[in-house]
Amino acid sequence: SQDGSAFLIPSSDGYDPQLTNTYNHTNAKTFHARVNYDKTINEAHNISAFIAYESNETNGTGMTAFRRYFNSTQLPYLFAGGDDLKNNSEYVTLDARVNYFGRLSYNYNQKYLLQVAFRRDGSLRFSEESGRWGNFPSVLAGWVVSNEDFWQDKVKFIDYFKLKASWGKMGNDAVPPFQYLAAYAYGTGSVFGSSGTYYPGLFQSNAPNPMITWEVANVYNAGFESQLLNRRLTFNAEFFFQRRNNILIKRNASVPAFAGIVLPDQNFGIVESKGFEAELGYAGNISKDFSYSVNGNVAFARNRIIQFDEPQVQIPWQRLTGHPIGSELLYESAGIFRDLDQINKTAHVPGAIPGDVIIKDQNGDNVINEADRIVYAKTANPEITYGVSVNLRYKGFALSALVNGAGSAWVRMLGSQQGSAGDYYQFHADGRWTPDNVNATKPRAYDGFTTYWRGKYPTDLEYQDQNYARLKNVQLSYSIPRSVFRLDMIRDIQVYVQGQNLFLLYSSKDRIWDPEFSGVRDNYPLMRVLSLGARIAFQ
Repeated sequence: SQDGSAFLIPSSDGYDPQLTNTYNHTNAKTFHARVNYDKTINEAHNISAFIAYESNETNGTGMTAFRRYFNSTQLPYLFAGGDDLKNNSEYVTLDARVNYFGRLSYNYNQKYLLQVAFRRDGSLRFSEESGRWGNFPSVLAGWVVSNEDFWQDKVKFIDYFKLKASWGKMGNDAVPPFQYLAAYAYGTGSVFGSSGTYYPGLFQSNAPNPMITWEVANVYNAGFESQLLNRRLTFNAEFFFQRRNNILIKRNASVPAFAGIVLPDQNFGIVESKGFEAELGYAGNISKDFSYSVNGNVAFARNRIIQFDEPQVQIPWQRLTGHPIGSELLYESAGIFRDLDQINKTAHVPGAIPGDVIIKDQNGDNVINEADRIVYAKTANPEITYGVSVNLRYKGFALSALVNGAGSAWVRMLGSQQGSAGDYYQFHADGRWTPDNVNATKPRAYDGFTTYWRGKYPTDLEYQDQNYARLKNVQLSYSIPRSVFRLDMIRDIQVYVQGQNLFLLYSSKDRIWDPEFSGVRDNYPLMRVLSLGARIAFQ
């Protein structure tokens, strides 16, 4: 009910009423202290520094109780329920971190810049013995070359130019706590002897890792900032390289499933990432009443796995190490079987019929099996992202627009040829193989409740690209001159019309989903929104 009290209502499907009561309580404590220092010496040496301390502690408790078989809906209390199938549970949570951090910044005459920072973080998620505390330093250096005398005399068309480089070490503890301890769970399914009687008891529910500690990332950046043509043109670029070590992962591939244990996270994975980001902008005036600016940015980032838990692979081209995160083993498609004659002349899976996917025989043994899988390195994470913004002003009018997009991203169309559960996509129905359409680009359809080999042989044909460009926002506004309203209490009145998500351009020929979502199911696309409004600023 609206006041938070429970009540029972009769079930529409004939089941007895049931009641679940849930209670949760969480305490969070945060303490933060900081000391700052700023000093300028001889108008040239600028020094600023701070040191800080922060602690966070969270603890919580909760319980859930359940009963059914109530004789009446007028008693919404657990004691009024029956004893059969009743259940209850309780949990306790605890987490804490302590952080010591500080930074020292120095610049000489706005030419030479140096910044040194340091963090020492302690996490309750790791043990004292394995390394509860992590040290994470960073260094940044910059040189404003355009402030040098030799530059100002000889390179006059570049008004500002700064070189910069940095290195930083970061830590990650985003794993469940207390994995360094053996955990026990309470159960009632133990049987002793031959009596067949079930007894309650405790059992170990995990394999502890006493050496679990911080995941560490070393990040290197180098780039420049520049302004040209009387500071109208801006061009910035930065390159980065990151190496993540001791990545916390579960080594499920090394331990068979029949072991029946919950594996802890281990500091085992290594991933490298590299890329760049560039920004270009121009601002100017056509007249005293007309000004404009155009800005664009593009970023590229690619990662590859250096080390992770991977089974021993006998086939060289099936190793996922060296490929991006999210790569998987798939079969390479080579078209659609047109008829039985083509099937008889081509390597195929058992039970293949016309309309099925032709799978490429990678090793040439005329047999399609797991040895023919290859690494499919196209993932849902875009390697390229970009954006463009435009701003125009003429007297009281202002027009702004923003376009963003992404490239080199792919999504898997699961279930696209399955004719059940409402997931038979229209694009597949229109392009599927039929006896009257033997040159189709899509495989035949099939009943989802019928056994079919496709689930055992996933192919790259199920993937489609997510490259797109979207007109994210457009706004036209007009500021009414003060001479019109003449109210001392009002500083400005602006009326505007705005549109969001007005236009979408993307490369997939089967346009059935919003490319800004990583998945194609259960996602409502971004809506087009048109709005009209006014802003009033008071004195």
